[in-house]
Parts: sequence; structure tokens; C-alpha cells
Amino acid sequence: MSRLAPVALAAVLAAFVASGAGCTPPSASRTASFRQRPDAVSAGNLNGPFNGRVLDAANRSPVTGAVVYATWTFERSTPLPVVAGYREAVASTDATGRYRLAELGAVPAGTRVTDFALVIYKRGFVAYRSDRRFTDFGPRRDFSQLENQVLLERWRPEYSHARHVRFVGGGGVISAVTDWEAEVAMAELDPTRKPEGPGQLLPGPVDGPSVVAAALLKPEEIKARTRFDGSFETGPLGDEPDTATYSSQHFRALGRNEGFDVAIRLWRVGPAAAVDRYDELRTGLPDVDEKDEIASRSLRAIENDIFGVGFLDGQRGIVVLITCGKSQCSSVEDVVSFGHIAHKRIKEIWPLDRQSSGGAP
Repeated sequence: MSRLAPVALAAVLAAFVASGAGCTPPSASRTASFRQRPDAVSAGNLNGPFNGRVLDAANRSPVTGAVVYATWTFERSTPLPVVAGYREAVASTDATGRYRLAELGAVPAGTRVTDFALVIYKRGFVAYRSDRRFTDFGPRRDFSQLENQVLLERWRPEYSHARHVRFVGGGGVISAVTDWEAEVAMAELDPTRKPEGPGQLLPGPVDGPSVVAAALLKPEEIKARTRFDGSFETGPLGDEPDTATYSSQHFRALGRNEGFDVAIRLWRVGPAAAVDRYDELRTGLPDVDEKDEIASRSLRAIENDIFGVGFLDGQRGIVVLITCGKSQCSSVEDVVSFGHIAHKRIKEIWPLDRQSSGGAP
């Protein structure tokens, strides 16, 4: 894989409906604990259908490719009611962040629906459950059957993966997509164990606002520069989750090849570590030309059909790398302009102490 290439967002898509053998039309279901719509007072229908939209809480952009996992629980009507199995369905959010789940079909004979739960999961974010909150595991009161809005919070390093895995729960599909996180969770519980593969625990937080690459560059700013007439779906890159020291944002051009994609990576690691990170980019990227036209130091790089621009803000301990395919950016100057926009935002987000530093660069 190209070292500069914007990493394509991994889309997890599955569909499963249990077989209808031995089933009958749905009998009377228990009254739902959630509303039918956000602005309604009437109770929803446990049988569905369900729909909603998933957005990035950091910038209200659509979250695409998130796994949407639904389960219905059945109870058998006997003198002593007993659990009588469950049904599951899996979908994913589309390019606009929307999900849709069809109405539950036939249910096993002699049973009724007693519960419904929805889990929305995407790596790099805190998962969402329709029945409880991650913060305190308390009951959720804002879920609605239709037009449900979900704001996914980006993952922070102070959060516990062990607690998060417990919160998300099980199920075949969920177990598969959280397999990587289970490794990190076990490392938390057993300090002698190191997680395998990606997802290693990273350094703790630094002072100041959270690191969110999405705040540095907007889709409309890209389109204003390149005259792109299409649309982007945005979200973190699939390489690793956001942390207190690293954040990413991928602008994926809908209906176009990767040559139209833009990506931004942001590291805020302190002055000394930032110099090391910048030097790693300078020596590791192909066809590097140092120009020092942005912040303390900056470089341009080209690899095949991708332009790249990286810069170091030494006083703030920040490094940024922006990449853009040549189908989107006609020259590296386009990416340089994005770098200037990003650095302007950095200076606004993390202003320097003028008395001690003499002012922001």
C-alpha cells in the first residue's frame, strides 16, 4: 500500500434474517420503552421498522460504514413466562450516515416480542446502544424507533476498552468486529500481556483541547479550492482510533476512485516528540522537498498519483500530514493551501502564551 495513500474507510456490511420455519405472524408485543419519533409522546413498536442517522459528534458529519446490529427477544406465553429465543438483523450506515431496518416478520408460534435492542459500532468511536449509556451504564431515554439521531463520540485514551467491550455486548457479528478491541481489553486487565496487531495503547493526554483532525479542514474548503462538484463522506481513517495525541479525517469522494480522496493526520505529542515525528515523515516519505512554507518546518512529497504536504509546529508540538489524490488536486499547491488553512486553525485552537513565547508564529 502506498505510504501516502488516504486509507479507504473499511465498510462492514452484513445482512442476516433468521429463517421463518415454524413461525407465525407477530402476536401482541410488550409496550416499547422508547418513543415512536423524537418529537412524539406515543410509544414505539418493538416490531419496527427502524431508521435513523449516525453523525460524528465532533463535527456532525455522517458516519458511514458503521455496523448496525439489532436484536429482538421472544417470550413464550405459559403460566410462567420463559425466554423463547431471539432474532437478529444487521445493516450498516450509508454514505449519508443513515440506517434502515425492516419490520420484524413472523415470530415463533406461541411467542411474543418482549424486547428490542440496537447497537451501532465503528472503530474509532464510542459505541451506541439504544437501551443504555456508556458513561454510567444507565438507561437511555432518547432513543426513538423512527428518525433516531445518533451522535458518536470519538474514542479517547482515558476510556477503558475492557469496559467498552462489556458495554457493547456479544452476538456473532459484534464479536467479529470487536475482536481487535478484545485484545486491547485483555492487555488492560493483564499488564503483562501486550495486545496483538493494531490498537496498542498510546501515550496519555497532553494539556489543552482534544485532538480532532476534523476541526482543521472542511469539505467546502476543499471543494472551493479544487472546484470539485461531488460530495464527500467523512470520518476517521481506518488505520487507528483517535487518541489524545493522534487524530485523522478522511474525505472520501462519493462515486469516485481514490484519486479524488483527501486525508489529514494530526499528531500533538509535545515539542521534542514532534520533531522526531516530523523527521520520520521527512526521511520516510518519497520524493520529499523541504520548503518550510508552513509553520516551523514543512515539506512536500509526491508518490505516484498522490500529493502530500507535512508540517511541524515546533512550539505547539504538533505535526500534520495532508494527502490528496491527483484527480482531486491538480498540483501540490492545492495541498499547500490546505496546510495553511489547517495551521491557521491550529493557532486558533491552541493559542500560545504571548508573554512567554512572544506570540504565535
